[in-house]
Amino acid sequence: MEKINLPFFYQLGSELNPLTQFKYDNTKRLDALIATAGVRTSVSTLLSSFPVLHVCRDAGTQLLDAIQQAWDWFRNVDKDKLSENDLAADRKFEKIIDKAKEFETVLSAELRALAAYHVTQKGIYSTTDLIDRAENILPESILPKVSQLVKDEIKQSGRCLAFDSGTACAFHIMRAVEMIMHEYYLKVCKPRPKPKKRLPNWGEYIKRFQNSTNPEVKEMAVLLQQIKDQHRNLIMHPEINLTADEAFALFEIAQGVIISMSAKLPIIRNK
Repeated sequence: MEKINLPFFYQLGSELNPLTQFKYDNTKRLDALIATAGVRTSVSTLLSSFPVLHVCRDAGTQLLDAIQQAWDWFRNVDKDKLSENDLAADRKFEKIIDKAKEFETVLSAELRALAAYHVTQKGIYSTTDLIDRAENILPESILPKVSQLVKDEIKQSGRCLAFDSGTACAFHIMRAVEMIMHEYYLKVCKPRPKPKKRLPNWGEYIKRFQNSTNPEVKEMAVLLQQIKDQHRNLIMHPEINLTADEAFALFEIAQGVIISMSAKLPIIRNK
């Protein structure tokens, strides 16, 4: 997935269209060359940076070749004869305009057919933040207590939420909850010896929390049981797909649970 630079296309259009409208005569050769300067750079960038645009590629290459031929002529011509009658030169400059019109037409048609979408905002979350920095839903005081693996799961969940992949969003955020649940279990239950792997399922963790003498841990067990019964177990069934609204609600619930459990954890020190 790549973010599309929309201002680039605006700039390309603002440079290309005047060239297609250029009224050429032999006294305006220098003006025509100046008009091609930005076009040459932008079209080259387009062809190199957007491989998905392949229909307009041949027309773009022909436009660049026509511009290059005109510049080669300019470098070799006696500047005192820049505006003299020269049919061969006229054909070079007229070709630039023709190729610019052709490229504009083909590019416009291809852009209309391009699969480009606008991602709608989810709640108060910035779309950019959901796609690139979803782990920042956690407070600054909590982030140092959370492993990179958990942050990666939250990031994947945020991306799925942004693109309306509800079930995938839920799957990743539940993985993040389970990872934090294991660290929380080690901290509050202090098992001896420490298990080398996570416990086999949520039920085992919840059972250990229920047996705790700490009221806060018992309350966490109640909340985790609700999430398990009402959300987590459901997404394990392949025939069930979460809507965007359901995924958003679970994302919010999981955020609160992760924050509550992580608050009890120590800051992770880099080794």
